[in-house]
Order: sequence, then C-alpha cells, then structure tokens
Amino acid sequence: MLFISGSKRLDRVPGFALLPAFLLTFALGGSALADPCEVNDPSGTVTLPPVGCEYLTGDEVHEIVDGLPIGTTIELAPIHKDFACSERALSQSCSIPAIPGVSCEEPGGSIPGGNQDCFASNLEFQVTGTGSLAGFNRTISVEAPSVVDTAPRTPGAPVQDFDTEMVALQGELFGDPDFCVLRIRAGSDFGLPPSPGHTTLTNIGGDNWSVDSFFDVTYQIEFIGCPGSILEGYGGVTQGQLQMRAGEPQAQQTPGIVGPWLLLFGATLAGSALYLMRRQQTA
Repeated sequence: MLFISGSKRLDRVPGFALLPAFLLTFALGGSALADPCEVNDPSGTVTLPPVGCEYLTGDEVHEIVDGLPIGTTIELAPIHKDFACSERALSQSCSIPAIPGVSCEEPGGSIPGGNQDCFASNLEFQVTGTGSLAGFNRTISVEAPSVVDTAPRTPGAPVQDFDTEMVALQGELFGDPDFCVLRIRAGSDFGLPPSPGHTTLTNIGGDNWSVDSFFDVTYQIEFIGCPGSILEGYGGVTQGQLQMRAGEPQAQQTPGIVGPWLLLFGATLAGSALYLMRRQQTA
C-alpha cells in the first residue's frame, strides 16, 4: 500500500494505519448509505402507506420493449411517492369505506383479519431511451391511485412483521407531447400476476417507527407515441417485474451499541497512525 503525504511517499506505514477508515465505515454501517423511512405515529403502529417516504427500485427500471426496434428500449426509473387519501383515489380504487384526508387504511381487503390501504400517489419517472432512441431523456409524473392489502399486525409491539400485496396500481399520462398513450398498471385486480410484499415496523423510540417495506411488482406498460415526436410510429404493451422498496432493515440504519465503541477505537488508532506517519516523514 502506498500513501502520499505532500511530496513524500510512505510505503512502510504500519498495517493498522488502514484500520481506522475501515472501522469508521463499519461503525457507521448503513446509516451513512441507507435511505431510511421513519414515521412518527402515536397509534402504536404505522398507518399505511408511510406518508413522507418513497419507494425506490435501486438499479432496476421499468422497461418498454414491445413495439420498439430490436436493441431499442425506453427505460423508466421510478419513484413512488406523495401518498395521500383523496376523494378521487377512494372512488376509483377502494372496495372499503374510508374518510379522505383522515386515514388511508381501514379493516378489510383480501387477507383475513388484515387491512386495506387505499390512497392517491405519484409515480415520477426518469425516462431514458436506448438504441435508436438514444438521447431521449426527460422526467414525467403520473398520478397513480393504489390499493394495498396487509396481513394482521399487533399495534404496540416493538417489532411488527407482516406480509402485504399491492393489488392495484394504475396511472395514465394525459396531454403529453411524446406519449399520446401511457398507461401503467400493476396488481391482481387487473388480471396481472400477484405483486407480493412484506413490511417490518420497528419502534425506534417514543412514537417513532422505522419502516422497511418492499413489493415484488409485476407491471404492464402500454404506450403510443405522438405524431411529431421521436416516439412517432411506435406503440406496444410490455410486461415486466421489479422490486420497489422503502426504507432499509433496521440493523442497517443505526450503529447500535457497538457503533460508538468502534468509533472511539477507530479514532484512537487514527491518532496513533498519524503520529507514526509524521515520525517517518521527519526521519
């Protein structure tokens, strides 16, 4: 290992000089890298969906393939966000009574003893063309009323672990210069394969909860390109799968008990390493 300090090369630095950065990274764990979803809810659980959080897909994207030349795709990197109760969402999607603006979650749904979450949301897509559509790049936002069924859980328990299923998600873009038709659907309510998921709620103190939630979504995208657009003459229906996740496992979000001790140990080793490096520089 070669270290450079100013104009001097130090290739005999003790091996443990490398440890501080490693230990500091380990001690911080996922807290420095995670995208946590934390909700304040005094009800003893989290009323779903987790308002203020976003479902992301990591490196996965929705992909339009059908109706395009071989070797060409349209990739749509999604963020599922802006969860809220609304009259429109409830009238279009819900099979249970709910009060707009009060609670999106009520007893019912397809899982015995569970609840149904019926809510408005937005899908924000970063759209990128490949192949013959290389250079096509823009951001679009689609309103997406959604329905999720959840298995029973025990309010008040410090950790609540339960299955979920996205039974309906639908969105359509209107008045767009590139997509004369863009419809996105997911869920068994539309005859598509199930989109199962799982949620873990962990109490992190008081009324604060960490949410770790994902869905393995089977989606369908229908599109028709508009006249005069780069998409003119293209159209088709593509079905695919991806995972959408909000939050991270709780063990990755916080350093826990060992974190402070590792930080202290790492800082001590860092001081020792710097002292030895300066001695070698002046030797």
